[in-house]
Amino acid sequence: MIIIEPTKNLTGITIQGDLEDLSNLVDSIYRLTTEDRFENDPHYGVKLVLLSACYDIRHASYGDREVALKENVISNDVYRLHKIKGCNKNIYYSVNILFPTAIFLAASIPQLYLSSAGFYGKKSRRKNKPEYFPSFLYTDYIKDKANLDVLCAGIWQALGQVIGDDQLQEIIRLLEKTDEGYEDYNIHYIDRCIAELLVTDVEKRNKKLKNIARRLIVKAKEYYNLEDEYKYWAKHYNTTIYELSDPALKFSEEIEW
Repeated sequence: MIIIEPTKNLTGITIQGDLEDLSNLVDSIYRLTTEDRFENDPHYGVKLVLLSACYDIRHASYGDREVALKENVISNDVYRLHKIKGCNKNIYYSVNILFPTAIFLAASIPQLYLSSAGFYGKKSRRKNKPEYFPSFLYTDYIKDKANLDVLCAGIWQALGQVIGDDQLQEIIRLLEKTDEGYEDYNIHYIDRCIAELLVTDVEKRNKKLKNIARRLIVKAKEYYNLEDEYKYWAKHYNTTIYELSDPALKFSEEIEW
């Protein structure tokens, strides 16, 4: 089972699991985002952020990130009963994801389900699909939704450990009652939130994360200002907001997790 916890300095979350856990999560993300990855997809930004996190999760499953040994809690009696010979520790792989990115994913991923469901099963909307598009069973959708639900739940639980259970409940209620969505979301705003968090003292990050969570759920004025700015330059350069970047935003390669 996947374990998700806040990092020591409250910079992000640690996603930890065995090889099968992470591989299943990666497969689910790929299936859920296979269709409509193109820039006319209203959830293109959400999928870009999810696939970026998936890149790190996939590499974690290769052992390219962190590796830990954990007791498998199997007693000697069970070993003898089933005549098992082997190590009494399990290998767990882990990867860190920055908190603003994780919160954004926990809030936005459920909005992918309804549109993505139509691309699974016998009555899939993928008519005249290219040959390289695989076919997905509807049972795959059930599994994929469950795997992503576990990811989202783990992120909220990790946030709750930082800001407190009562504060988390307020955040979830805000998410449930808001009518705002993540269609055509300017994901550059997440980078702004990351920059804010990284310059916040560790002892003040719990309050900062609550503030960031609220702003990622209900768009603040600064989000709309950023959106207008990027739309202007996207039109100026005849491109999309996703092809633009903010040269003023620079992050250290060495993050103190």
